Amino acid sequence: MTTVVEKATGEKTLKILIVDDSLMDRKLLMNVLRKNGITNEFLEAVDGEQGIKTLSANYQDIRLIMLDWQMPKMDGIEFMKSILKVPEVSGIPIVMITASSSDDNKKFAYQVNPKLAGYIVKPFRPDQLVEMVKALLE
Repeated sequence: MTTVVEKATGEKTLKILIVDDSLMDRKLLMNVLRKNGITNEFLEAVDGEQGIKTLSANYQDIRLIMLDWQMPKMDGIEFMKSILKVPEVSGIPIVMITASSSDDNKKFAYQVNPKLAGYIVKPFRPDQLVEMVKALLE
């Protein structure tokens, strides 16, 4: 796993991009992960459009994207559709974290992105989130 400690040894720390319009949800995700040993740097975006800009500027350093579905301007599905067209970023794992618990929406998310690394429904269990993120960062 890549951690902040590696900065001292000269290696780059890989970042986690959180794309969610709720400041409270972004802070909750970061706090849960930090309290459970995830020391990667976090980048934040308030919607899909800002997420695309942040990803474009930092794509070589981003190891994981945590993505909300329902957001203004560009939602999570449109964000995924956009980045899947770009080979440089299409392989970055995405975990969708959404309030949408319907099986149809979950199936649709996996149809849009068959490589979707995870689909977690809010409110989520912290242990479920941490286990998934740690596995993806290894």
